[in-house]
Amino acid sequence: MEERDEKNLGRRPIAVPDPAAAPGPDATVLAAAPGTDSDATVLASPDPDATVLAAAPDPAMPPDPYATQLAAAAGPDAVPTRRVPSADALPTISLDDAAGSAPTTAAPPAVSSPTKVVPSAVPARDGIDALDDPYFSPAVAADLTEAQPMVSIPSPVESLPERKRRLPRWAVVLLVLALVAAAAGVAWYTYDQELWGGRTVPSVVGMSEQEATDALEALGFAVTVDYQPGDDDFGTVLSCSPEPGVRADTSAGATITVAAERVIPEVVGKDVESAESALRDAGAYNIEITYRNSSEAEGTVVEVSPAAGEPFVSSDTVTLTVAQPFTVPNVEGMSVQDAQALLDSEGLASSVTYVESDAEKNTVVGVSPGVGERVDAGSTVELSVSTPYPSEPWDLLAYFDATPQEISAYLADEGFSPTHASIYASGGHADAAYADADGDVLKVSDTPESASYGAESTTDVLAEGAGIGGVRYVFSSASVPEGGTAESEAGVRAVMAACGLDGLIDTCTQDSIEMPQERPEDMPHFICGYGRQEDYTWAVIIGGYEGSTKVVALAAPTEHFSGIGLSGYGGRVCDYVAATDLFTE
Repeated sequence: MEERDEKNLGRRPIAVPDPAAAPGPDATVLAAAPGTDSDATVLASPDPDATVLAAAPDPAMPPDPYATQLAAAAGPDAVPTRRVPSADALPTISLDDAAGSAPTTAAPPAVSSPTKVVPSAVPARDGIDALDDPYFSPAVAADLTEAQPMVSIPSPVESLPERKRRLPRWAVVLLVLALVAAAAGVAWYTYDQELWGGRTVPSVVGMSEQEATDALEALGFAVTVDYQPGDDDFGTVLSCSPEPGVRADTSAGATITVAAERVIPEVVGKDVESAESALRDAGAYNIEITYRNSSEAEGTVVEVSPAAGEPFVSSDTVTLTVAQPFTVPNVEGMSVQDAQALLDSEGLASSVTYVESDAEKNTVVGVSPGVGERVDAGSTVELSVSTPYPSEPWDLLAYFDATPQEISAYLADEGFSPTHASIYASGGHADAAYADADGDVLKVSDTPESASYGAESTTDVLAEGAGIGGVRYVFSSASVPEGGTAESEAGVRAVMAACGLDGLIDTCTQDSIEMPQERPEDMPHFICGYGRQEDYTWAVIIGGYEGSTKVVALAAPTEHFSGIGLSGYGGRVCDYVAATDLFTE
């Protein structure tokens, strides 16, 4: 059984021939040449031309005399021969060699005589040659004189891989720990840099909707916006989910809540309870309910104010108008114009009857049918209205509460006819005078302090709608109030009471008056007092020239007197009014 070298597994061991064994028929036999050294080896062969090889000369031995002869006998055309070492010169392999030690080669014995060289046309073959050794080649001349290195012949058996040298366990553990630590460091760094594991939600509360959206989308969050109605901070982000500062998966997106204006919901057509609930859900807390005559089902909302879709804040008042059967609304205390407008909106008609009343002029003091009574759609409601007309023709301030047409009708009823009439080109007010049979005269003019009149005309400009800028009333002896002719403050107050005036401020007489022109020698005697009431300034003049006394009351908007230069009249209205009335025609 062949032995194996552990370091060269798979290589075939070299068989060491036994020198004592009988040569085979093809073996080359070395024999000593007759008559020479007994140790010389002679190549025995049936071939007479066989070459006898001599052992390599020992440098310590004397030169072999036969060496030259061998070379000469070979001649230049000699066939190269192969050195066949003696059996003693072959390497020997011990068990130690098989275990991995280097093979030892026994030193060849000393050769005292040359080997016989047998020329041959065909190189002699030994056992290896017979096996067709792939490494066989003809001998080279240099090979005959020089020792050649041993040739390692690989075994045809496939070699097994060499066993790799392993690291110690402690080194493996350290290596694994180092790799784990490095991986952990890389993982921590990439996580800290938010290369994975989500992104930190930025603080967007307080930003505008657009700013917050841009900040979140820049980090990869898909943004959803919810609107929360409020009373202020419209368009500002109130909250964010996920909360700012939290690390979250961007694929899950983010939702921001933005403050938005409250708007009135659509409630028209709903019943009043549902409408109120919808308004409260929208943030309305001040809800008022009014009722309107309607053909809609009773209790149905027919109008909301502010209208649906309009913005509001929770403190605003929201009014619901609810349908009710046709009933007479409460219009008492309203002006006749407002009462008629309301009845019209309720689907009802109206008629007006003027009555004497202590209530404010031209206001509704009663209705028929009564307030709250059910009526048919389109029914007529009769309004009792405090007369807009003056209670007396000299009730001066009442003229400003009525329309020109109403005053025209009133004057006609009182027996007054137009005597002078024109219309101011600027403003369209009337400049006209109306007189009755007793001699009372009513002047409608923008300058009631003047005693002059316009062109004579019987045209009723008030009936045509000319406006009333001021009123002047001249009493006849038949209509003058009792005590109204006294040229004193008592006389002034008597006229004031008849005309419904109060608020006396100042008086002047012929002795105290100041005026820009020189005092005439024929100076009239008089007393003039003036005052303010509401938005009007009034004056009363009692007196005249010797043998005559007139009583005059006048009124105009206060702004009329504010535009007059009073410096020449001591800055007093009464002086200006007295001078203008007495010294102008």
